[in-house]
Amino acid sequence: MFLKTVGKCLLLTSIMHQGYSLFHRKSPPKFEIGALFRLVMLIMALDFKKVLIVGFSIIIVGSVLFIFAVRWDRQTNHVIGPGRFSDPTLKSVSVLCRHGNRAPMFKYNTDPYKNIFPEEHMGLTKKGKQNMYKKGQILRRLYNGFLSDLYLDSEILIKTTNTSRTFMTAAMVLAGIYPPKDYQKWSDSETVWQPIPIHNDSPDRGMLFGSNGVCPSIDSFNKNHDQIVNNIIESDENLRTLMPYLSEKCEQPITGKNVLKLYDLFVCQMAEGSPLPEFIKPHHIATIKSIISKKEFTEFFFENTRPLLNEIGLNMESRSNNNDTRKMYLYSGHDISISMAISFLGNIIEIPGFGASLHFHMYHDVTNGYIVKVLYFDQWDNEKGKEVIIPNCGNPCKFEDFKTLLAINFSEKWEDECQKFIILPAQCYNFYTDSRK
Repeated sequence: MFLKTVGKCLLLTSIMHQGYSLFHRKSPPKFEIGALFRLVMLIMALDFKKVLIVGFSIIIVGSVLFIFAVRWDRQTNHVIGPGRFSDPTLKSVSVLCRHGNRAPMFKYNTDPYKNIFPEEHMGLTKKGKQNMYKKGQILRRLYNGFLSDLYLDSEILIKTTNTSRTFMTAAMVLAGIYPPKDYQKWSDSETVWQPIPIHNDSPDRGMLFGSNGVCPSIDSFNKNHDQIVNNIIESDENLRTLMPYLSEKCEQPITGKNVLKLYDLFVCQMAEGSPLPEFIKPHHIATIKSIISKKEFTEFFFENTRPLLNEIGLNMESRSNNNDTRKMYLYSGHDISISMAISFLGNIIEIPGFGASLHFHMYHDVTNGYIVKVLYFDQWDNEKGKEVIIPNCGNPCKFEDFKTLLAINFSEKWEDECQKFIILPAQCYNFYTDSRK
């Protein structure tokens, strides 16, 4: 009796295995004669009524679960319920997003990781593409309900600076936000992408540095950049000590011309999962990073956030006057622009991680009218974010006060202002301090 029971259990286990082989596979279930024949023979070897009920129940339940899993896998971006920002009082959103992980702009002789970037100079990496697709899925979860399930040209406008990595970032983010469904599915086979227009007329001036002929102040800054950095190094004991150490370890001269590019290389490598080389410690990174926060850089960069912040203000104004149906503007840009926008809002300058984003929200409040809130997400996978306080704008910050803040700091057009200032190595003009006193 015992052996008979054990035999039945083993056969029942085999039935379950055959049922699983029939229906539980990575591709949709397929009819296989051999597997089905083995399944039938095993069932016939046992008590027909009991095993038939148990065996086919397992197969049916398993198949239902499998089909559900397949559909879930094909709709990985499906969101159940409204997103965190589906508040009906939210009227306008402008998102400034930094591009994803990219290859560095610099190499040094003793680099132990010189072969980890197959991409071209400053190109978006595989990890960068993956992360920005996931960033789009995060934005879908945050704004589901505020944004329609289907892509609507009348609802969102996407702008990018004129670089490959920001174009590609915008495309990956949009693929995450808008997987094609219903009539927007353009292929009979499974696809997670649909073409969405991306415009290259972004007001983000974050990539003008290094470009000549745009305006005198930028030309002058580019011309004198190396000397400006060298002056900063000479005025800082830690930097003066660090330069010869870096030159020795890199086996090539490290000066004001390339020290920031070396820092950028370390950041790019760490973002891809590589540790710092043995000769570089965290305090070395902090010392190099301090150069970027010096006023010689921040005051000049700040001035070049003017067109972007002005356009964000105009987006809100147009929406508040019911002159625009678009709910969201998405700007694919660079770290400099996010850093300087945060600085404009009176906060400590941060160098945002790859995929970081700054979100400008305009709500309609019954008591206060239109109000503005700003949230900062410091890296691509941050879903919580933190609210950025807007100084001198009250709490809540009324939109009219926000407009005034922009007008006070940016009274002239960028094109006109850019003609006025010539950046000299020993003297960087303060573009905005007087107006903010």
